Amino acid sequence: MNEHNSKNNWNIHVKYWGTSGSISSPLKPSSVTEKIIDSICTLAKSGHLKDIDHANLESSVAKMVHNHLPFSSKSTFGGNTSCVEINTEDCMIVIDCGTGVINFGINLESKWANLPNEKRKGLILFSHMHYDHLFGLPMCQSFYETTNSFDLYGCEKVAGNLIDFFGQNSDMVNSLYPPILSKIKAIKKIMPFEENSPLVIGSTKISHFQLNHPGSANAYKIQSKGKSYVYASDHEQLTETDTGLANFCKNADAIYLDGQFLLSEYLGESGIGSGVPTKRIGWGHTPMEWCLLTAFAANAKSLHLGHRDPRRSDIEIENILAYLKGHAVELSKSNQQNCPEILFPHEEMDCFI
Repeated sequence: MNEHNSKNNWNIHVKYWGTSGSISSPLKPSSVTEKIIDSICTLAKSGHLKDIDHANLESSVAKMVHNHLPFSSKSTFGGNTSCVEINTEDCMIVIDCGTGVINFGINLESKWANLPNEKRKGLILFSHMHYDHLFGLPMCQSFYETTNSFDLYGCEKVAGNLIDFFGQNSDMVNSLYPPILSKIKAIKKIMPFEENSPLVIGSTKISHFQLNHPGSANAYKIQSKGKSYVYASDHEQLTETDTGLANFCKNADAIYLDGQFLLSEYLGESGIGSGVPTKRIGWGHTPMEWCLLTAFAANAKSLHLGHRDPRRSDIEIENILAYLKGHAVELSKSNQQNCPEILFPHEEMDCFI
């Protein structure tokens, strides 16, 4: 499984629209300037600038950027909060509606433009009600289109809260939004998941698992034709290896886990960037090193680390990824076990399983 697999050879298609944690974090103007300077310096030092074909300038530069610059220089992991689109042969699923859902909606309207109404259908799964997973929903134009149809699912508590939310039946909602939520006509039903009962649509099965997070949260497993993907954001493991979550994720092709902190940051031994060291035990998030141990215990083929801390720069994320890959190799040797692929998904990344 990787983002470069053939688009014609998959059972589950995962597309990431938002993977930042806690709050949206767009690139600052100074960060864009730094990327341009860094890119030109990198190409100049490597001698590649002299290879520019001025007769085909745009394509020549595009090829050079693609082949000779690190991801952190030529692009960004993105700053939108949680939203993942999953497609199987049977259905389209959206997990969480952070600010990433706005770009999902823009893309969806183009994709669905020529579809008949009976095929403009999808499911929305909410992991929990924290604002970074909810805020984008009223901003997504696709949810106002009466020709679209979405059924929304969550645990019983989440489903009840969402009914109040859409009805604007609380002072909090009325203070946050104008009276627009009742105009979201594309969401036809809000349904609670039945305990220990998966949702089955054709050959697609959706299971859920309770996570450890303030206010509670759910993980979701999508299975289709022998392939599986697990989304388990916003979870704090109580032990270095979470055997319950590992069993839920057993032999998954890809698992998305909450990697907001490094272990030293979680324990308060170091700060994030230039920040003051702060103990983050009990905040509802798991150290990345422990996520890796759980991925090994699950025998997962690929570990996707998301819900990134919004203060991290793109180059810092790349450096952490290199550290985790090295750590994984050592674990693989000591465990005599295959090493999972490790990545930080960026916005608009496609993964075909």
